[in-house]
Amino acid sequence: MYYIVHTTLGVRPVTRLVLLGLLARRPMSGYEIQQYLQLVRIDQWSSILPGSIYHALKKMAAEGLVEVRATEQTGFRTRVIYAITPAGRDEYRRLLREAWRTPPRSLPSDFYLTLGFVDDLPREEVVAALDEQIARLEERLRAWNEGEAAKAKGTPLPEYVRAAFANGREHMEADLRFLRYLREVLPRTPAQPWQVPPMDENPGPHGAFAKDQEEDSHERPD
Repeated sequence: MYYIVHTTLGVRPVTRLVLLGLLARRPMSGYEIQQYLQLVRIDQWSSILPGSIYHALKKMAAEGLVEVRATEQTGFRTRVIYAITPAGRDEYRRLLREAWRTPPRSLPSDFYLTLGFVDDLPREEVVAALDEQIARLEERLRAWNEGEAAKAKGTPLPEYVRAAFANGREHMEADLRFLRYLREVLPRTPAQPWQVPPMDENPGPHGAFAKDQEEDSHERPD
């Protein structure tokens, strides 16, 4: 009998998904996984850090999602070979189903939220931050296009992979247009200070309920 551990404490779901997906194909060592992730430029596709996989493997082993299949001694280095468990396969499928139900680009975005507080920093500091972000995104777009060209040199890319590259490129180009627009407009836009208006402490049934909830949250003597 086995069970699935749904907690993701300490290991991000996307990291679990990728590691379990690789181990579902064959047992691998952490070093092999790290080399493969660097080969496919995983940093372009997600926020996974190749250096974090050793911690993730140990964490998932403790949860019963993967197991140590063997250890290999190569010189002064010991390689631990991990294999996916039945519970790990169930967790992998759960994460995969969840990922397919998640939009590739979701809203709301925290960046849009910061626009409401743009006047709380010196305008030149905001512009400098935009310049940095534009430069990073331009470099990422360049690497994205180079990655697509490099992959296309081998076997022809499946249509859905080409669509993924196109979708990512369109998102980055749209972000660049928006950031460049802000970079142009903000320096000549006067500050518009605003304040939070007074809140009615008892606006009606909902306000009374909120007040009761707040009072109930305090500890009461026995």
